Amino acid sequence: MGSAGGWRARIGVVVPSVNTVVEPWFSAISPPGVSVHASRMFLDDALTPDSIIRMDRDEGMRAVRQLASCRPHAVAYCCTASSIVQGLEYDRHLQHEVEQAAGVAATTATQSILEAARVLGVKRVAAASPYTEEIDKAEHAFFESAGLEVTSSACLGIKDAFGLAAPTPHEIHELALRAWKPGAEALLITCLNLWSQTVIERLETELGVPVITSTQATLWRLLRIAGIDDKIPRYGKLLSAH
Repeated sequence: MGSAGGWRARIGVVVPSVNTVVEPWFSAISPPGVSVHASRMFLDDALTPDSIIRMDRDEGMRAVRQLASCRPHAVAYCCTASSIVQGLEYDRHLQHEVEQAAGVAATTATQSILEAARVLGVKRVAAASPYTEEIDKAEHAFFESAGLEVTSSACLGIKDAFGLAAPTPHEIHELALRAWKPGAEALLITCLNLWSQTVIERLETELGVPVITSTQATLWRLLRIAGIDDKIPRYGKLLSAH
């Protein structure tokens, strides 16, 4: 039996050291009886493919093994950019590697997004991100390689990894509207260090399509593989209906 806080499930998150979104939000809205536990990977301030790859190589599995010591029921590797700059095959390998190191079911941010799209019946998305154009282009290539067509997009061009969390809900909403073009079946907002979940409900009402975010999809998938099926309101169709 788990501790009082995690009597239903302990969910584990591996986050870049700069992330200030995942732990507070996951903890705030996880269902009663679910506790959230984290370990961190050092990431340089400069947000580049090289710095992300270096974080994964030097810190990733150490952080997973550290997290495994609190015996989580499921683990999420919470860095969308890690997978998008290294490709779909790397992402699949990463998920397997995390599962082997942690000894439990695991997901990545991108695998969570792809599963969310499958469950929602979505194959064409408008994509918004806070990333630089270089990382944003890699993101489009990643999702296209996984069978998800990116029909339109917009990015903020943020180069500072800590600064990914700086955009306000208003700024994120404006970014999403710039990315949106009719014809997409859903709106996708990436990055787990962006407060994208704050605008999901408003955007779904305005656009009339599902909104998938890295934050929302990763929490959804993590809860489901941990055996928690509770529906959570106010953060879009994915969490409230699936």
